[in-house]
Amino acid sequence: MGKHKKWTLEQKVQIVKELKKGATISYLMNKYNISNSGTVSRWNQEYDKGILGKDNRGKKKYNQELEDIDILKKSYALLMEIRSQQHK
Repeated sequence: MGKHKKWTLEQKVQIVKELKKGATISYLMNKYNISNSGTVSRWNQEYDKGILGKDNRGKKKYNQELEDIDILKKSYALLMEIRSQQHK
């Protein structure tokens, strides 16, 4: 696999603006040497949602870990409640 090109936010915005002005994805891929058409489409969607340039890598895992910890805490509290009722 080849090394992926790093795109600045400014470059992404420029490409998306050209797309919105009517340039085709294939034209932009050739002009900017973008290897995957999905890249431009994703940038366009992220631009429309206002999240272009936001780095969300790792966020899902972190949130999942917090949810797992919360479940463990609740399970432990329930176990302690059951144990205390058994000793009565």
